[in-house]
Amino acid sequence: MKEKEFVIIGGGQCGLSAGRYLQKKGCDFVILEQNKEIGDNWRNQYDSLKLFTPAQFSALPDLPMALSPKARPTKDQMADYFSRYASHFDMPVHNKNKVLTLKKNKGAFLISTVFEEIKAQKVIIANGFCQKPKFPEWVNDLNTPYLHSKDYRNPISVKGKKVLVVGTGNSAAQIAAELTKYYEVHWSVNRKPKLTPLYIFGKNVIWWASRLGILDRVAKKGQKRIETIYQYDNLKKQLKKTKKQPIIKEATGNQVLFENGKKEQYDFVVFATGFYPDFDFIEIEDFENNLETLRENSGLSRVKGLYFLGIPFQRTKSSHLIHGSQKDAKFIIEEALS
Repeated sequence: MKEKEFVIIGGGQCGLSAGRYLQKKGCDFVILEQNKEIGDNWRNQYDSLKLFTPAQFSALPDLPMALSPKARPTKDQMADYFSRYASHFDMPVHNKNKVLTLKKNKGAFLISTVFEEIKAQKVIIANGFCQKPKFPEWVNDLNTPYLHSKDYRNPISVKGKKVLVVGTGNSAAQIAAELTKYYEVHWSVNRKPKLTPLYIFGKNVIWWASRLGILDRVAKKGQKRIETIYQYDNLKKQLKKTKKQPIIKEATGNQVLFENGKKEQYDFVVFATGFYPDFDFIEIEDFENNLETLRENSGLSRVKGLYFLGIPFQRTKSSHLIHGSQKDAKFIIEEALS
């Protein structure tokens, strides 16, 4: 059995940032990545996805992106950058190495993967929180074909003529807007969408947030978080073509009942309803197994030597962005080495 000082589970933005900070400290570590290649979690996103954040706020520690600072990277550019990052710093990454179980015995962590077993002093969970798609309960009574945004790639993924998109965040808005070019689109939201321009006076809102010190403001614990939908290009114009619908109470066959009492039938449904964290592989008795508790503790588990990265609003308002997540990674490494 291999022995390591640190094991990082997940080779995305958080795992790579944590790895770079450990590397600079001369620590013995390994990054376990379940995908075939670093960056595949970005490559597998829907085709038209671009970051809201410009390249100057999308780079990892010590290696700028090879793009204009103002450019908004595409998903494939992010994927290639992450792959280049791991190669540039010769990161000890084990690809195609999904973690099956994480246990703790006599103060040491035991990690079992599809290929190996590793004993570690400390473990950093950085595999993201977009693993288990979230669906409303009424989906079990729905006979209409459907998919989650996790599996959506482009309008070819959808069939029929009349499509329902469920969700209130950016993914729901972007998918709904894209589909209006080809389908009659209805958009079910649980609240009035909060739209805001992505550019103000010619500058990206992230640039403004950085200048005003908003990005590094401490996130208030327990604060109600409403995702802002950023307007860019012709998004607002396309969204006006959708028919807004309220919350859905129930489904029967290919028909849904809205909370206003109206019923509609659809040929296809796209759910952009978020995700559940996947802690199923963690088999440690004292593990809190609660995302809100981990957020309140800034990613520090009550299990000694166990740390988490990538929690939305983990420490600051920008923790969900690459800009903030790498600062969270630095914080976690400092805590782990203190």
